[in-house]
Amino acid sequence: MSKSRVKLVCFDLGGVVVRICQTWREACERAGLTYRREVEAPSLLERWRVISIEHATGLYDDGSYFERIAAHTGGAYTTEEVRRVHDAWIIEQYPDIEQLIERLIALPGIETGCLSNTNAEHWNEGMNLDHDGCPVDGPVSYPAVRMLRHRGASHLLGAFKPDEAIYRKYEQMTGYRGKEILFFDDLQENVDAAREIGWRAERIDPDGDTASQIRKRLQALRILPSPADRLTSGTEA
Repeated sequence: MSKSRVKLVCFDLGGVVVRICQTWREACERAGLTYRREVEAPSLLERWRVISIEHATGLYDDGSYFERIAAHTGGAYTTEEVRRVHDAWIIEQYPDIEQLIERLIALPGIETGCLSNTNAEHWNEGMNLDHDGCPVDGPVSYPAVRMLRHRGASHLLGAFKPDEAIYRKYEQMTGYRGKEILFFDDLQENVDAAREIGWRAERIDPDGDTASQIRKRLQALRILPSPADRLTSGTEA
């Protein structure tokens, strides 16, 4: 079916495959905690960003991250409260995304994967994967992630989107590069960085129907059949 050069369809996780909190305030509400405005000071936000990137690139473990963030807030949040917010960050798997990935897996000549800025706790527990990105026993909260073959994460690769290094490391990991990779991400800067090194990349609106957005792009590239194709062939998808 595919007339493109795409060989690997790669997804960001948060905002594309699974719905996540977009702000600390939203995660506090889900965790049942009061949002405290003092954490909005620009100097605090910049240091917070640095700590989060260090955590997401595997420089220290989750427990240390919770302690660092709590100390950084100057007592606005305790270590345990930071943990609760962290645990509340992942909300649910997006509707229909699992079925879409199943269709891709069934296609000859197409492989699937993910490339996510994440951390060990969300990866190992929330995604039901071990440190090497392999499935572990137990309940599966996000089965769509487990179905993906080439699973790349910032804390495993030691780099963070949109830095070029993480895309290059993912190419080395998968054996695919350039326009062989079609990448979906919810952040425009990550999409732009992927395009800079030659990937096909599309932004997905995390507030919309992500599966429908992805499906339309796959149909435009003739990786999946469009409604017109099905009418012409007289078959059903």
